[in-house]
Amino acid sequence: MTDYKTILYRIDGPVCHITMNRPEKRNAINREMAEELTRAFTEIRKENSVGVVILAGEGKSFCTGGDLEIFPSLGSHDNCLNWLAHEGMDLQRAMANCNKVIVGKLHGHCLAGGLELALCCDLLYACESTKFGTTEIDMGILPGWGGTVRLPRSMPVFRAREIIYSGRKDYTARDMYDMGLLTRVFSDNVFETEFQRIIDNLSRKKPIALRMAKEIMDKATDGTSLEAALAVERNGITWLVYAPDIQALLNPPKL
Repeated sequence: MTDYKTILYRIDGPVCHITMNRPEKRNAINREMAEELTRAFTEIRKENSVGVVILAGEGKSFCTGGDLEIFPSLGSHDNCLNWLAHEGMDLQRAMANCNKVIVGKLHGHCLAGGLELALCCDLLYACESTKFGTTEIDMGILPGWGGTVRLPRSMPVFRAREIIYSGRKDYTARDMYDMGLLTRVFSDNVFETEFQRIIDNLSRKKPIALRMAKEIMDKATDGTSLEAALAVERNGITWLVYAPDIQALLNPPKL
């Protein structure tokens, strides 16, 4: 098992927990955390018994984006290019290529780069008090880890434009749910219970079936033609039906 300094990584049966662990910084992402998250999402691909990954934040917030202490070091072209074009993109690519169902557990603040991490998840659950936004525009930059691309693909484009152009950081979980970004929103006092109920349900599914369903739905939404996506679905269900452990479910022993 890889040792990490800025994240917590734990496998519990079919569920992997990846938790950003810089609570004193509200889980702001520094270069070490970006690299460790990339390694974690790459490492978990090899665990065939795992079907679900929970991405969460320790402490009072999910993630407030990039650590502002890094920005003075980005003055040189090479440093800026490495942070934005390589390290940040490597992380979002590792999440996008992860063959597990990634479930974002959102609370506190989900801002800037934190929101961009959330956009790489398959399912997003938030407690009602969570605040959202992209603040980069007020620094004279823009969301550079996929936010300007993924956000308008996740909600009506005019809503995405307002979020990015305004720089607001006080959008509520209900706002984001109404815009179509979140899977569900729960009151703070029941969030932990309801979230665990959802994870318990997912953990009972066959990891291979979850992986196949994710792959097919990704194909259905990445610009692949309808016929090509249907072919992937057809091949997937054919393969699953003949998998030994699935056969046991389809043909249960008679009592």
